[in-house]
Amino acid sequence: MKSSSPGAHPVPAPGRFGTVDRGPVTAPPSRWPVRRRIAAAAVAVLLAGAVMVTAGWDLTGQPVWAALALAAIGTSSLAVATFVPLPAEGLHVHLGCAPCAGVDGLAALAGAWLVVASAGDGGTASLALALGGFALARRLTAPDTCERRG
Repeated sequence: MKSSSPGAHPVPAPGRFGTVDRGPVTAPPSRWPVRRRIAAAAVAVLLAGAVMVTAGWDLTGQPVWAALALAAIGTSSLAVATFVPLPAEGLHVHLGCAPCAGVDGLAALAGAWLVVASAGDGGTASLALALGGFALARRLTAPDTCERRG
């Protein structure tokens, strides 16, 4: 640290190309480690396979339903993958706030079930997308523990 005059605030020494060298950069811990990404991909493949078996994919005849079904599969599989424990948590299911996690888990499963059962119905597929999106948004923004009252 250099000081331009006595009593002045210290000025950081410039690094390469005039930038300030702040030391080694470390990446923040990720909410999406490899095991959660694999779980999300596996659930998405299973759901897509279930839709193929039950309803099939008619991309040209029902493009809106196909797009809604794919989006619902994506959000539901990501929401389910948030329950996979982080690397330091061992084999414990990552619940967070337990009552809220129950609602989120049921919404994710309901969204997944609705997309499989929709069979070309755009309204039901949009409800599945809403449930999966709700579950994913809640899982990503919910606190790790419940708030104590009283």
